[in-house]
Amino acid sequence: MTRLRTIIIHKRKSLEAERLSRDIGNYLESNNISVEYVDLDKIDKIDKNITDLVIVIGGDGTLIRTMHKVEEVPILGIKFGAIGFLCETTPENAKNTIDKILAGNYYLDKRTLLNVEYLDKNYIVVNEILITASKASKIISFSIFKNEKLVYSGKADGLIVSTVTGSTAYAFSAGGCIIDPELDLIELVMICPLSIVTRPFIFPSSCKLKILLQKNDYDGLLIIDGDEVCKINYDEPIKIEKSNRFALLIRTEPFDFYKRIREKIFLSMEK
Repeated sequence: MTRLRTIIIHKRKSLEAERLSRDIGNYLESNNISVEYVDLDKIDKIDKNITDLVIVIGGDGTLIRTMHKVEEVPILGIKFGAIGFLCETTPENAKNTIDKILAGNYYLDKRTLLNVEYLDKNYIVVNEILITASKASKIISFSIFKNEKLVYSGKADGLIVSTVTGSTAYAFSAGGCIIDPELDLIELVMICPLSIVTRPFIFPSSCKLKILLQKNDYDGLLIIDGDEVCKINYDEPIKIEKSNRFALLIRTEPFDFYKRIREKIFLSMEK
């Protein structure tokens, strides 16, 4: 029988998360499972050729960074952060959750990712794309196209193009919708648009979006999942579509989306 392979990734600069990762690793090894501890900054890709399972100990930030680099491998998130909206379990329940996985009592929560193409380079998006001005307090002028047909032209502080997963993150804070994860959509939210009647756009995930910035005295800026990618030139299209890749999150219990919304977003806002 082939020995199960596991990679463990923990939150950066956290001794507590590192200690927990060693404890989880020892537990896995006691069950005859091979364990490798990986630094995300030192690896480009994690796929089924090198592991069968990825365990992430951290918050949503660590989990999202991991999802960028993992292809076709299930990911278990152990919450070690402030919110941990996407994580499946806690440090206290981690070993019990692992026992359920080893017994086959789990399912995979398949999450749509987006692909961004700009200047012949491609980027994966887990949560959102932010398009904004390269200078603080400046607005951008833009045009939005769906399948090469003009949707809207206007001005705003920025644009957020969000996955369903990202709808509860930056897009939500900017006035976007909470989107049920059973839907497969792309959301576009304008940040402080000049037009008071402008509202978020919801597009089918099957469509191809294109965004063009109009000429200004400064460049635009492309930010993906919180990380700055590059400057944007006017009249150079930013192309956005559904990726062929998916993220696979392990669930051992039914994923109660609206309970998580109430407990992790609404309650945290009231504190």
